Amino acid sequence: MSSFAESAARTESSVAGYEAPYDEAVGSGWVAFSGVMLTLAGFLNLVDGLWAIDRSDSPLITDQVKDQLWYSNSLETWGWIYTIAGVVLIAAGIAVFSRSQWARWIGIFFAAGSMVINMMWVFVYPIPALIHVAVASMVVYGLTAYGGKRSAA
Repeated sequence: MSSFAESAARTESSVAGYEAPYDEAVGSGWVAFSGVMLTLAGFLNLVDGLWAIDRSDSPLITDQVKDQLWYSNSLETWGWIYTIAGVVLIAAGIAVFSRSQWARWIGIFFAAGSMVINMMWVFVYPIPALIHVAVASMVVYGLTAYGGKRSAA
C-alpha cells in the first residue's frame, strides 16, 4: 500500500499521461518565485535609473533638495548604476528559470546585498524595510536550496 505522499508526488509529476523525466515538484515554485522577484526588481531598477538619468539636470532639484539627498550631486551616475543593475537583474531573473548557475549566484549576491541595505532603513521605514528583507531572504533561500541543476530521474 502506497503512502499519501508517494501518491501526491506521482500525481504532480504525471499530468494527463505525461511522465516527466525528473521530479518537477521539488523546488520549482521557489525557483519560479526567485526568478520573478529578480526580474521585477530589475525592471524597477531600470525605471529608477532611467528616471535619474533623465532628471539629473532638472530645475526641480534645487540646492535645498540637494542638501537633503546624499546622491543628488551625482544623480546621473547613480542613474547609470541603477540602469546597469536593472539590466543585469532582468537577464539573471530570466536565466534563473533555466537554472543557470551564473544567474543563481548573481541573484544571491543582489538579494543578500538588498537585505543588508534594507536593514539600514529599518529605523526610518520599519515595515517596508522588513518586508523587503523577508522577500530577499526568500529569494536567497529559493536560489540556494533549489537553484542548482536538476538531475534526471
